Amino acid sequence: MTKPRKPASFRLEEIEVVDTPLPPPAIATDAAQLPATVRGLPALERGWRWGSILLAAVGGLVGLASVVWLHDLVREMMARQDWIGWTTIGLLGLAVLALLMIILREAAGLARLGRLGRLRHEADAAALEGDKALALDVVSRLKRLYHGRKDLGWGLARLAEHEADIMDAAELLRLSERTLVAPLDPIARSIVAASAKRVSVVTAVSPGALIDMLFVASENLRMLRRLATLYGARPGTLSLLKLARMVVTHIVLTGGIALGDDVIQQLVGHGLTAKLSARLGEGLFNGALTTRIGLAAIDVCRPLPYIEVQRPRFRELVAEVAGLR
Repeated sequence: MTKPRKPASFRLEEIEVVDTPLPPPAIATDAAQLPATVRGLPALERGWRWGSILLAAVGGLVGLASVVWLHDLVREMMARQDWIGWTTIGLLGLAVLALLMIILREAAGLARLGRLGRLRHEADAAALEGDKALALDVVSRLKRLYHGRKDLGWGLARLAEHEADIMDAAELLRLSERTLVAPLDPIARSIVAASAKRVSVVTAVSPGALIDMLFVASENLRMLRRLATLYGARPGTLSLLKLARMVVTHIVLTGGIALGDDVIQQLVGHGLTAKLSARLGEGLFNGALTTRIGLAAIDVCRPLPYIEVQRPRFRELVAEVAGLR
Protein backbone atom coordinates (compact mmCIF):
# COMPACT_ATOMS: atom_id res chain seq x y z
CA MET A 1 0.00 0.00 0.00
CA THR A 2 1.29 3.47 -0.89
CA LYS A 3 0.66 6.52 1.20
CA PRO A 4 -2.06 8.73 -0.29
CA ARG A 5 -0.74 11.91 -1.94
CA LYS A 6 -1.73 15.16 -0.32
CA PRO A 7 -3.70 17.66 -2.41
CA ALA A 8 -1.48 20.17 -4.21
CA SER A 9 -1.88 22.85 -6.83
CA PHE A 10 -0.02 22.87 -10.17
CA ARG A 11 0.00 24.56 -13.58
CA LEU A 12 -1.13 22.83 -16.74
CA GLU A 13 2.08 23.82 -18.52
CA GLU A 14 4.11 21.83 -16.02
CA ILE A 15 2.47 18.51 -16.92
CA GLU A 16 4.50 16.30 -19.23
CA VAL A 17 2.54 13.59 -21.06
CA VAL A 18 4.50 10.54 -22.13
CA ASP A 19 2.93 8.06 -24.58
CA THR A 20 4.14 4.54 -24.07
CA PRO A 21 4.52 2.89 -27.52
CA LEU A 22 2.56 -0.30 -27.95
CA PRO A 23 4.25 -3.33 -29.43
CA PRO A 24 3.22 -4.10 -33.04
CA PRO A 25 0.59 -6.81 -33.37
CA ALA A 26 1.89 -10.21 -34.26
CA ILE A 27 0.98 -11.35 -37.75
CA ALA A 28 -0.26 -14.88 -37.89
CA THR A 29 1.76 -16.69 -40.50
CA ASP A 30 0.61 -20.16 -39.56
CA ALA A 31 -2.86 -21.60 -39.54
CA ALA A 32 -2.33 -22.74 -35.95
CA GLN A 33 -1.86 -19.10 -34.83
CA LEU A 34 -5.24 -18.01 -36.23
CA PRO A 35 -8.26 -17.80 -33.94
CA ALA A 36 -10.48 -20.82 -33.75
CA THR A 37 -13.38 -18.96 -35.42
CA VAL A 38 -11.21 -18.08 -38.41
CA ARG A 39 -9.77 -21.58 -38.69
CA GLY A 40 -13.30 -22.99 -38.71
CA LEU A 41 -14.41 -21.04 -41.82
CA PRO A 42 -14.80 -23.18 -44.95
CA ALA A 43 -12.45 -22.56 -47.85
CA LEU A 44 -13.89 -20.43 -50.65
CA GLU A 45 -13.54 -22.91 -53.49
CA ARG A 46 -15.47 -22.78 -56.72
CA GLY A 47 -17.34 -26.00 -57.14
CA TRP A 48 -18.89 -27.64 -60.16
CA ARG A 49 -21.44 -25.57 -62.05
CA TRP A 50 -24.12 -28.20 -62.29
CA GLY A 51 -26.53 -25.89 -64.07
CA SER A 52 -24.02 -25.21 -66.83
CA ILE A 53 -23.22 -28.93 -67.06
CA LEU A 54 -26.95 -29.71 -67.38
CA LEU A 55 -27.46 -27.16 -70.16
CA ALA A 56 -24.34 -28.35 -72.01
CA ALA A 57 -25.42 -31.99 -71.76
CA VAL A 58 -28.97 -31.25 -72.95
CA GLY A 59 -27.63 -29.10 -75.80
CA GLY A 60 -25.24 -31.88 -76.81
CA LEU A 61 -28.06 -34.45 -76.82
CA VAL A 62 -30.27 -32.21 -78.94
CA GLY A 63 -27.40 -31.59 -81.37
CA LEU A 64 -26.60 -35.31 -81.69
CA ALA A 65 -30.27 -36.14 -82.19
CA SER A 66 -30.48 -33.54 -84.96
CA VAL A 67 -27.35 -34.89 -86.66
CA VAL A 68 -28.60 -38.51 -86.46
CA TRP A 69 -32.02 -37.51 -87.82
CA LEU A 70 -30.48 -35.58 -90.70
CA HIS A 71 -28.04 -38.41 -91.47
CA ASP A 72 -30.81 -41.01 -91.54
CA LEU A 73 -33.01 -38.75 -93.66
CA VAL A 74 -30.30 -38.11 -96.26
CA ARG A 75 -29.27 -41.78 -96.40
CA GLU A 76 -32.89 -42.87 -96.83
CA MET A 77 -33.52 -40.29 -99.53
CA MET A 78 -30.31 -41.21 -101.40
CA ALA A 79 -31.30 -44.88 -101.33
CA ARG A 80 -34.50 -44.12 -103.21
CA GLN A 81 -32.65 -43.17 -106.43
CA ASP A 82 -35.59 -41.06 -107.60
CA TRP A 83 -36.48 -37.40 -107.82
CA ILE A 84 -37.27 -37.18 -104.09
CA GLY A 85 -33.75 -38.30 -103.18
CA TRP A 86 -32.06 -35.95 -105.63
CA THR A 87 -34.27 -33.08 -104.47
CA THR A 88 -33.26 -33.79 -100.86
CA ILE A 89 -29.58 -33.75 -101.79
CA GLY A 90 -30.05 -30.48 -103.67
CA LEU A 91 -31.89 -28.84 -100.76
CA LEU A 92 -29.21 -30.04 -98.34
CA GLY A 93 -26.45 -28.56 -100.52
CA LEU A 94 -28.38 -25.31 -100.79
CA ALA A 95 -28.80 -25.17 -97.01
CA VAL A 96 -25.06 -25.74 -96.46
CA LEU A 97 -24.23 -23.04 -99.02
CA ALA A 98 -26.62 -20.59 -97.35
CA LEU A 99 -25.10 -21.34 -93.94
CA LEU A 100 -21.59 -20.70 -95.26
CA MET A 101 -22.67 -17.41 -96.86
CA ILE A 102 -24.30 -16.30 -93.60
CA ILE A 103 -21.10 -17.10 -91.68
CA LEU A 104 -19.00 -15.20 -94.21
CA ARG A 105 -21.38 -12.23 -94.13
CA GLU A 106 -21.29 -12.06 -90.34
CA ALA A 107 -17.51 -12.34 -90.29
CA ALA A 108 -17.22 -9.56 -92.89
CA GLY A 109 -19.61 -7.36 -90.90
CA LEU A 110 -17.62 -7.82 -87.71
CA ALA A 111 -14.39 -7.07 -89.60
CA ARG A 112 -15.81 -3.86 -91.11
CA LEU A 113 -17.09 -2.69 -87.73
CA GLY A 114 -13.69 -3.32 -86.16
CA ARG A 115 -12.04 -1.50 -89.06
CA LEU A 116 -14.04 1.67 -88.31
CA GLY A 117 -12.99 1.57 -84.68
CA ARG A 118 -9.31 1.10 -85.51
CA LEU A 119 -9.40 3.93 -88.04
CA ARG A 120 -10.92 6.30 -85.50
CA HIS A 121 -8.45 5.45 -82.73
CA GLU A 122 -5.40 5.61 -85.02
CA ALA A 123 -6.55 8.90 -86.52
CA ASP A 124 -6.97 10.33 -83.03
CA ALA A 125 -3.47 9.13 -82.09
CA ALA A 126 -1.97 10.56 -85.31
CA ALA A 127 -3.58 13.95 -84.68
CA LEU A 128 -2.41 14.10 -81.06
CA GLU A 129 1.15 12.91 -81.74
CA GLY A 130 1.59 14.60 -85.13
CA ASP A 131 2.52 11.29 -86.78
CA LYS A 132 2.48 11.98 -90.53
CA ALA A 133 3.18 8.34 -91.50
CA LEU A 134 0.27 7.08 -89.41
CA ALA A 135 -1.99 9.80 -90.82
CA LEU A 136 -1.08 8.76 -94.39
CA ASP A 137 -1.89 5.14 -93.54
CA VAL A 138 -5.25 6.15 -92.05
CA VAL A 139 -6.14 8.21 -95.13
CA SER A 140 -5.12 5.37 -97.44
CA ARG A 141 -7.36 2.88 -95.62
CA LEU A 142 -10.18 5.42 -95.50
CA LYS A 143 -9.98 5.80 -99.29
CA ARG A 144 -10.13 2.02 -99.72
CA LEU A 145 -13.14 1.89 -97.40
CA TYR A 146 -15.10 4.42 -99.47
CA HIS A 147 -13.79 3.37 -102.87
CA GLY A 148 -16.57 2.98 -105.42
CA ARG A 149 -19.22 4.99 -103.54
CA LYS A 150 -20.94 7.38 -105.92
CA ASP A 151 -22.03 9.77 -103.17
CA LEU A 152 -18.38 10.32 -102.20
CA GLY A 153 -16.90 10.46 -105.69
CA TRP A 154 -16.26 14.21 -105.56
CA GLY A 155 -14.66 13.93 -102.12
CA LEU A 156 -12.38 11.08 -103.21
CA ALA A 157 -11.27 13.07 -106.27
CA ARG A 158 -10.60 16.21 -104.23
CA LEU A 159 -8.64 14.23 -101.62
CA ALA A 160 -6.53 12.57 -104.33
CA GLU A 161 -5.85 15.99 -105.81
CA HIS A 162 -4.60 17.63 -102.61
CA GLU A 163 -3.19 14.81 -100.48
CA ALA A 164 0.24 15.20 -102.11
CA ASP A 165 0.49 18.83 -100.92
CA ILE A 166 2.78 19.80 -98.08
CA MET A 167 0.66 19.17 -94.97
CA ASP A 168 1.24 17.90 -91.49
CA ALA A 169 -0.73 15.05 -89.91
CA ALA A 170 -3.49 17.28 -88.46
CA GLU A 171 -4.04 19.13 -91.76
CA LEU A 172 -4.19 15.87 -93.72
CA LEU A 173 -6.76 14.43 -91.33
CA ARG A 174 -8.78 17.66 -91.47
CA LEU A 175 -8.80 17.46 -95.27
CA SER A 176 -9.94 13.82 -95.13
CA GLU A 177 -12.69 14.67 -92.68
CA ARG A 178 -13.83 17.64 -94.76
CA THR A 179 -13.99 15.73 -98.05
CA LEU A 180 -15.08 12.20 -97.03
CA VAL A 181 -16.71 12.14 -93.60
CA ALA A 182 -18.29 15.56 -93.19
CA PRO A 183 -20.72 15.07 -96.15
CA LEU A 184 -22.10 12.00 -94.35
CA ASP A 185 -22.76 13.77 -91.03
CA PRO A 186 -25.93 15.68 -92.10
CA ILE A 187 -27.38 12.41 -93.46
CA ALA A 188 -26.62 10.68 -90.16
CA ARG A 189 -28.25 13.56 -88.27
CA SER A 190 -31.38 13.27 -90.42
CA ILE A 191 -31.51 9.49 -89.82
CA VAL A 192 -31.40 10.01 -86.05
CA ALA A 193 -34.00 12.79 -86.15
CA ALA A 194 -36.39 10.76 -88.31
CA SER A 195 -36.13 7.69 -86.06
CA ALA A 196 -36.63 9.79 -82.92
CA LYS A 197 -39.72 11.45 -84.40
CA ARG A 198 -41.22 8.09 -85.35
CA VAL A 199 -40.57 6.75 -81.84
CA SER A 200 -42.13 9.85 -80.26
CA VAL A 201 -45.28 9.68 -82.37
CA VAL A 202 -45.84 5.92 -82.11
CA THR A 203 -45.26 5.70 -78.36
CA ALA A 204 -47.54 8.70 -77.82
CA VAL A 205 -50.50 7.10 -79.64
CA SER A 206 -49.93 3.37 -79.13
CA PRO A 207 -52.41 1.62 -76.83
CA GLY A 208 -50.06 -0.77 -75.00
CA ALA A 209 -46.66 -0.80 -73.33
CA LEU A 210 -45.64 -4.02 -75.11
CA ILE A 211 -46.15 -2.40 -78.49
CA ASP A 212 -44.07 0.56 -77.34
CA MET A 213 -41.18 -1.67 -76.27
CA LEU A 214 -41.20 -3.72 -79.46
CA PHE A 215 -41.39 -0.68 -81.72
CA VAL A 216 -38.71 1.27 -79.85
CA ALA A 217 -36.34 -1.72 -79.93
CA SER A 218 -36.91 -2.42 -83.63
CA GLU A 219 -36.64 1.25 -84.61
CA ASN A 220 -33.41 1.70 -82.67
CA LEU A 221 -31.86 -1.40 -84.25
CA ARG A 222 -32.97 -0.17 -87.67
CA MET A 223 -31.40 3.21 -86.94
CA LEU A 224 -28.13 1.58 -85.85
CA ARG A 225 -28.01 -0.51 -89.02
CA ARG A 226 -28.61 2.54 -91.24
CA LEU A 227 -25.95 4.61 -89.46
CA ALA A 228 -23.37 1.82 -89.63
CA THR A 229 -24.13 1.27 -93.33
CA LEU A 230 -23.82 4.99 -94.01
CA TYR A 231 -20.32 5.14 -92.54
CA GLY A 232 -19.18 1.94 -94.28
CA ALA A 233 -19.82 -0.95 -91.86
CA ARG A 234 -22.80 -2.76 -93.46
CA PRO A 235 -23.41 -4.91 -90.34
CA GLY A 236 -25.01 -8.34 -90.18
CA THR A 237 -26.98 -9.71 -87.26
CA LEU A 238 -24.04 -10.46 -84.96
CA SER A 239 -22.21 -7.24 -85.81
CA LEU A 240 -25.45 -5.28 -85.25
CA LEU A 241 -25.77 -6.78 -81.76
CA LYS A 242 -22.11 -5.98 -81.11
CA LEU A 243 -22.71 -2.42 -82.29
CA ALA A 244 -25.66 -2.11 -79.91
CA ARG A 245 -23.47 -3.27 -77.03
CA MET A 246 -20.75 -0.79 -78.03
CA VAL A 247 -23.29 2.04 -78.15
CA VAL A 248 -24.64 1.21 -74.68
CA THR A 249 -21.08 1.03 -73.33
CA HIS A 250 -20.27 4.39 -74.94
CA ILE A 251 -23.35 6.00 -73.36
CA VAL A 252 -22.48 4.67 -69.92
CA LEU A 253 -18.82 5.72 -70.16
CA THR A 254 -19.65 9.23 -71.37
CA GLY A 255 -22.20 9.74 -68.60
CA GLY A 256 -25.09 10.34 -70.96
CA ILE A 257 -27.50 7.79 -69.51
CA ALA A 258 -29.01 10.28 -67.04
CA LEU A 259 -32.06 11.33 -68.98
CA GLY A 260 -35.27 12.29 -67.28
CA ASP A 261 -38.11 14.75 -67.03
CA ASP A 262 -35.74 17.61 -66.13
CA VAL A 263 -34.23 17.47 -69.63
CA ILE A 264 -37.65 17.62 -71.26
CA GLN A 265 -38.70 20.46 -68.97
CA GLN A 266 -35.60 22.47 -69.82
CA LEU A 267 -36.31 22.01 -73.51
CA VAL A 268 -40.04 22.68 -73.75
CA GLY A 269 -40.56 24.75 -70.60
CA HIS A 270 -42.02 23.99 -67.19
CA GLY A 271 -45.42 25.45 -67.98
CA LEU A 272 -45.94 23.48 -71.16
CA THR A 273 -44.67 20.28 -69.57
CA ALA A 274 -47.28 20.52 -66.83
CA LYS A 275 -50.03 20.71 -69.47
CA LEU A 276 -48.83 17.73 -71.48
CA SER A 277 -50.54 14.40 -71.14
CA ALA A 278 -48.70 11.43 -69.72
CA ARG A 279 -48.62 9.65 -73.10
CA LEU A 280 -47.23 12.70 -74.90
CA GLY A 281 -44.58 13.13 -72.22
CA GLU A 282 -43.65 9.47 -72.58
CA GLY A 283 -43.37 9.93 -76.33
CA LEU A 284 -41.02 12.89 -75.89
CA PHE A 285 -38.92 10.91 -73.41
CA ASN A 286 -38.60 7.93 -75.77
CA GLY A 287 -37.73 10.25 -78.63
CA ALA A 288 -35.01 11.90 -76.54
CA LEU A 289 -33.64 8.49 -75.57
CA THR A 290 -33.56 7.43 -79.22
CA THR A 291 -31.75 10.66 -80.04
CA ARG A 292 -29.12 9.93 -77.38
CA ILE A 293 -28.62 6.40 -78.73
CA GLY A 294 -28.30 7.75 -82.27
CA LEU A 295 -25.66 10.30 -81.32
CA ALA A 296 -23.69 7.62 -79.49
CA ALA A 297 -23.95 5.38 -82.56
CA ILE A 298 -22.55 8.19 -84.73
CA ASP A 299 -19.58 8.49 -82.36
CA VAL A 300 -19.00 4.73 -82.54
CA CYS A 301 -19.45 4.33 -86.31
CA ARG A 302 -17.70 7.50 -87.48
CA PRO A 303 -14.32 6.47 -88.95
CA LEU A 304 -12.64 9.75 -87.95
CA PRO A 305 -12.87 11.73 -84.70
CA TYR A 306 -14.34 15.22 -84.70
CA ILE A 307 -11.35 17.32 -85.78
CA GLU A 308 -12.84 20.25 -87.66
CA VAL A 309 -16.56 19.47 -87.76
CA GLN A 310 -18.58 20.32 -84.66
CA ARG A 311 -20.16 17.40 -82.83
CA PRO A 312 -23.99 17.44 -83.03
CA ARG A 313 -25.55 18.69 -79.81
CA PHE A 314 -28.07 16.59 -77.98
CA ARG A 315 -30.33 19.43 -76.84
CA GLU A 316 -30.54 20.99 -80.29
CA LEU A 317 -31.49 17.67 -81.88
CA VAL A 318 -34.07 16.90 -79.18
CA ALA A 319 -35.59 20.33 -79.68
CA GLU A 320 -35.79 19.61 -83.41
CA VAL A 321 -37.47 16.26 -82.72
CA ALA A 322 -39.98 17.93 -80.38
CA GLY A 323 -40.84 20.44 -83.10
CA LEU A 324 -39.50 23.43 -81.16
CA ARG A 325 -37.04 24.48 -83.87
